[in-house]
Amino acid sequence: MAEDDTTASETYELHGPKNYSMAEIAELVDKEIVKRRRHINVPARALKRLADMYNRLIWWSETSSDSVTREFIDQTIDPKAKTFKDLGIEPGALANLTFQYLQGYRSEDYYDLPPATEREKREERKYVHIIDDQ
Repeated sequence: MAEDDTTASETYELHGPKNYSMAEIAELVDKEIVKRRRHINVPARALKRLADMYNRLIWWSETSSDSVTREFIDQTIDPKAKTFKDLGIEPGALANLTFQYLQGYRSEDYYDLPPATEREKREERKYVHIIDDQ
């Protein structure tokens, strides 16, 4: 794409076959790293103030009010924009790509554990898991 002159001045919407919410992505990550993390929904206004205070306390940039603003934007896909198909690329499903990217974030107890098979994933969807410790 960078070396192809036919793509110059074109807009591309490079998205996968499925739209994910932040909660769905967090759930995918939790399953892949075999760890249950607590996720707290904080209003954008409060989170911006926390980000500003946090950046005043430490000298390296961890987050900013701009990144908080961007996190709360729902992206709408332009139907006129070109996609992966126009480039001859078939995007993969995010759920199939997480193992390679997130294996390094697993604890040493689960690091060598292989990814769940399709059968295991189907079995997991059959049951409702109720967690009472939160």
